[in-house]
Amino acid sequence: MRVDAIQLEVIANRLEEIQQVMKHRLFHTGYSTILRESFDGSAGLTTADSRLIGASGVVTHTVPYSYMVKAVIEQFGPDNIHPGDTFITNDPYKGGATHTPDIGTATPVFSDDKMVAFCTSFGHKTDIGGIVPSTASAASRSIFHEGLLLPPVKYLEGGKICEGVRSIIRNNSRTPHVLLGDIDGQVGSTRIGCQLFEDLCRQYGAATVTEVMELLIQSSASRLRLALAALPDGETEVENHLDNDGTNDEPIRIHVRLSKRGDRVHLDLSGCSAQVAGPVNAVVQVIKAVAAGAVVGLVDHTIPYNDGILQVVDMVCPEGLVINPRFPAPVNAYIPITHLVFNCVTTALGRLVPTHAVAESGLGLGGIAFGYESTRQGDRHVQYEIPETALGGTSRSDGASMIFPMMIFETIQPIEILESEFPVQVTNFGLNCDSAGAGRHRGGIGYVREYKVLEDCLFMSRCAQRRFEAKGVAGGLCPKRTSLILNPGQPDEYHIKGLDELKLSAGDVVRIEMSGGGGWGDPRTRPDGDVLSDVSDGYVSIEGARRDYGRVIRRGPRGEFIVDRATQAK
Repeated sequence: MRVDAIQLEVIANRLEEIQQVMKHRLFHTGYSTILRESFDGSAGLTTADSRLIGASGVVTHTVPYSYMVKAVIEQFGPDNIHPGDTFITNDPYKGGATHTPDIGTATPVFSDDKMVAFCTSFGHKTDIGGIVPSTASAASRSIFHEGLLLPPVKYLEGGKICEGVRSIIRNNSRTPHVLLGDIDGQVGSTRIGCQLFEDLCRQYGAATVTEVMELLIQSSASRLRLALAALPDGETEVENHLDNDGTNDEPIRIHVRLSKRGDRVHLDLSGCSAQVAGPVNAVVQVIKAVAAGAVVGLVDHTIPYNDGILQVVDMVCPEGLVINPRFPAPVNAYIPITHLVFNCVTTALGRLVPTHAVAESGLGLGGIAFGYESTRQGDRHVQYEIPETALGGTSRSDGASMIFPMMIFETIQPIEILESEFPVQVTNFGLNCDSAGAGRHRGGIGYVREYKVLEDCLFMSRCAQRRFEAKGVAGGLCPKRTSLILNPGQPDEYHIKGLDELKLSAGDVVRIEMSGGGGWGDPRTRPDGDVLSDVSDGYVSIEGARRDYGRVIRRGPRGEFIVDRATQAK
């Protein structure tokens, strides 16, 4: 069968529309603030044999979709997958999930009694059990400390909810109402996607739609090969370090050897540290997702991310390392490791292709959570947030500010929502001045945020990066490091560790100061006008302008900022 160009374009756009509709329904039916406000979720499509067609949302969920669907097929077999079924799992080892708070759903699509695809979704849950509210504990030393472990199971069978599974989930969460509401929203979004996919098959025929899916996968592979072939060959090594795993103070090494030959890229991560006792390990499907995503993002971000990308980007990720741990290693705080892998890959490619070079994005990513025994609604609740840093500068522009580097559409939760749902006041939210790495093109800006808790609670930090900062390129400088402080300026001031758990009393204040991105190019070559604008906007202080950019800034006769050339810094 031959699909003409018009059919290909129409069906490809319809498949993209299905992903967008599922994502929209997911976020607009979510009960938790982490899902409906931070958008920590995604929706995607795979072939009937588990290959990724496409996904909309969090990049770390892309490759896990394939792992999840493959696990479902292996667990049940084709003969036990029927119309009206929906499967769920949150097991990183047996179900393809990223970590236990991310529950995945997969709904099979049928056309004329033949399975043709899966509609999929992942969404972060604020609490799925475990030893602390939010599930993600710094004290985890095993996956069994990280809440309920669901292998691939049927949540719906023949369109009916499996009440036994639902009861088990309800019984293992501190916030069952919110948890089940989020799950039902996920399941509903994939069922809507399934209906739209079936409509597409009825209109064009399942064989035609299936052929288009194959063409889309091969198109992404071909486009990436062509883009790579136009770039110079070479080999380079980059390494970064995570502070520690929470059990000792030993840095954890992330090492990437990148080799580009012709139309392929080879990534060797065998130089990374061995898996660790603490919860900062990352399962291999997440590592593959961010590493391949970094290649596409730097080489040609317009190429659709699907299974074709993994046909071009080879990876070596030996088992037993922090980037591919053996069961039952804990993995709840996996984001910092994946972010370092992301930065290493982008830096390595930038060394081979300087015109594509990007300074490292700010470190200190992860999650923070407040576990309350009672809220304004009168029950236990978990306030879970994802801090955001900033992107590094490039050869063409400054880095984007206050953004999550690997999952750029995730948002900072609004103050109004937090204060209306939780016993907390956000007493400060603004720019973190001088947080960006200086450069001809500076990094993006981080932010400062302060939380005053109104009730006793437990605070959890998973932002495991304090000792090391992101790096600039081409002469650009490093940004300020991320820091978390309890009761800043008070006698009991305490600098919160990257992996930490604290009991807070009503009136305590937690201050988070997020890093910016690294700088690109010599800061002394940044135009005066750009430095003046940064000072006016509060991005850079007068002291920072002198120190990092060599500019003496003072007030002019009308109160405006001007460069004082008579006393220009040397």
